[in-house]
Amino acid sequence: MKLTFGGVRGTNPVAQPEFMRYGGETTSFLIQGLAGEQILVDAGTGVRELGRLLQVSTSPKRVLMLMTHYHLDHVVGLPSLGLIYSPEWTVEIAAPAHEDVVVEATMSRIMDKPFWPLQVEDLKSRIRFMALDRAPEAPLRYGGLEIRWCPLHHPGGCSAYRVDEPATGASVVLATDVEWGSATDAERQTFVNLCIRPQPAGMLVMDAQYTSEEVARFKGWGHSTWQEAVAVAGSTGITRLLLTHHDPRRNDDALDALRAAVQTVMPTADLARERLVVDL
Repeated sequence: MKLTFGGVRGTNPVAQPEFMRYGGETTSFLIQGLAGEQILVDAGTGVRELGRLLQVSTSPKRVLMLMTHYHLDHVVGLPSLGLIYSPEWTVEIAAPAHEDVVVEATMSRIMDKPFWPLQVEDLKSRIRFMALDRAPEAPLRYGGLEIRWCPLHHPGGCSAYRVDEPATGASVVLATDVEWGSATDAERQTFVNLCIRPQPAGMLVMDAQYTSEEVARFKGWGHSTWQEAVAVAGSTGITRLLLTHHDPRRNDDALDALRAAVQTVMPTADLARERLVVDL
């Protein structure tokens, strides 16, 4: 199983040269399984390049898109995803409801008039929507992959996803947006369970937009600190940690300094970068 980062920036994209080593695109990830399974997670601006990568792939012309939530930085790239204009492709878009808003209604609105010239019903690809249960009893099977999820503490709701590949033992947990400091004990335990069952995940990718020194100024904004992400990894026995959802005000030099601070506490942790490819 392989994980590719299309965008790792939070809140809004940035395009200045001093942000380009880590990247300026907003959240979108691609998971590719051993048997050719393809899963996109979120449709931030980074999904555009991931779509181009898939279009030149020899794999089956089918992709599952898992949506963590519907804030603009995670959905605004959908109209730029070339796959949805190709009759060769089947695109399945899935998510649990958040605040009773279902995935089909929300994603259709992104392309509704007057915001985009083509609407979902005009697209040439085969688009299907799938409503996921909020509290699944069994994983969703997608080819040889197993997908689990749980709710996270975030304004408007958000879901974390875990993808396992039983054939290889690879696994990853993706928690793009979570305010760990404001989460209840029950919310934290639910997420810990996702990380450790059926066994500790091989990698955790977690929101770390703020530092512990600055997070008090952003209480209620829905994001965690790198110190909290390191603590979660330690408590779950996950040894590979990648921090994501980088603050759009933090340029490459600032992220380099943050990376150095993180690695003094957890040498195996790192910051996610645009176009980074990880073998899981």
